[in-house]
Amino acid sequence: VENRKKIAGVDSSESITSVVDDEEALALKLSRALMKGSHTPRNFTGCSSDIDMKYQVGYDNMPSPTSTLCFPEARNNPSYNYDFADEGDFIGTCKFIEFERPQMSTQQKEHGGINLIEEVHSKERSSCLIDSNNTGSRPSNCCGGLEPHFPFHSFVICADTQLGVTSQNVEWETEIEYAKKAIQTINSLDPPPLFVCVCGDLVDMQYSFEENKGYSSRFKNKQECDEVQAKQNLDFQNVFSELNPEIPLVCTCGNHDVSNRPTPASIQRYKDFFGDEYLSFWANGTYNIVLNSVLFANPSGAPQLFSNQLRWLEHQLEYAHKHDAKMIFVYGHHPWFLYDENEDTDDLTGLSPFPKEWGKSTFLEDENKPTGFKDSYFAVPKKYRMTALNLFRKYGVNAAFTGHFHQNVISKSSWGMEHIITSSLSVVFDSSGKPKQEEENGRGLRLVEVHLDKATCVASMTKVERSSKKNEVRRGGTINHHFIPID
Repeated sequence: VENRKKIAGVDSSESITSVVDDEEALALKLSRALMKGSHTPRNFTGCSSDIDMKYQVGYDNMPSPTSTLCFPEARNNPSYNYDFADEGDFIGTCKFIEFERPQMSTQQKEHGGINLIEEVHSKERSSCLIDSNNTGSRPSNCCGGLEPHFPFHSFVICADTQLGVTSQNVEWETEIEYAKKAIQTINSLDPPPLFVCVCGDLVDMQYSFEENKGYSSRFKNKQECDEVQAKQNLDFQNVFSELNPEIPLVCTCGNHDVSNRPTPASIQRYKDFFGDEYLSFWANGTYNIVLNSVLFANPSGAPQLFSNQLRWLEHQLEYAHKHDAKMIFVYGHHPWFLYDENEDTDDLTGLSPFPKEWGKSTFLEDENKPTGFKDSYFAVPKKYRMTALNLFRKYGVNAAFTGHFHQNVISKSSWGMEHIITSSLSVVFDSSGKPKQEEENGRGLRLVEVHLDKATCVASMTKVERSSKKNEVRRGGTINHHFIPID
């Protein structure tokens, strides 16, 4: 129990009740707990980087690897253990602490009885019914709940902040300004979103892209590229520290963070700056799974890590189903598909012209290179896509949120899963192969509103009903979403 208190960020010398009674402390701890990674052991050690980590706080102080409250201290630890964690190691928000519930404060009772601790190991869950009379703005401390406490909540999707892409890494103040506009918009939302997820390509610089340019690259070597990437990573952390601290930040990695062919080394470099590259968490009765989709796009450089993540993914989906998640959402960088779940490379004939901001750059001087990005570059290859989609179908995933395409595309799978590609906070593309979209294309973010039903999603169904619903999304609620331009 004492060890689990420590993991939860509770001082063993304090009574849990006294912590919970302090509403401000509870809000902070829940923000931290929401973003706890759920596959990485917390006891690794390593040497700190020489880079000035003034924007970061180490793992030893807070348990939150991807929140603005706690980016991990940069580490260089080649002996880090990548092995898949056993079930007993899932101490993140997918398994809350196994000790007695604390007493609630008067304020918490007034807000519907929100607890820091959620017990998930009981054979039967307590009632999942939502108080439909509780329609006011949520208190700041309702995130991270296995049980739904409110009939409505929201979250924000951003994608491709990609610091440096406009100038091809000569400067990145341009993208910082775009990010600041997005953050100002998010901070002004009322009620505030439960969390913000940036779906990959946090920064633009990644050595493998410059290596592929060969002589046309303006950067001399890998060391120089890594130094630029480190500066961009720190500036990303700095600018997102302006996000309302009550709104946790989830970061997913993109190909410009870990390369088009990620390796254990490139993934570890990302983790040194941003924490776990895949994780899961509860939010108001919904289960949220964050993936390293770059491994699905090309697992050849890290096949064991791909296998580990795939096993972990199925484990998480089974877990969410077992505990009757109202809805299941999946987040990543790469779209699982662009327009149709059965599309193949040969079907994707569209082209997204290079952005006008690039002008006549050195990247475009080679006349033998294409004048744009083929649609086939953006989607997960079919053989890996179907592996994931079959799992999503089996467990009734409600929606998948991605970026990478730098343009808005909304589609739906055959079993009803919404597939939502959100445009970027940097350069914007416009594919010639894209069907007409209802949303405008541009630079911006997406607000997702989740409306939960009163009835429990699965527990209220008979075994026959459950088996008949394997090719449908979970019936615990609905979502509405819309794109908010920042220009």
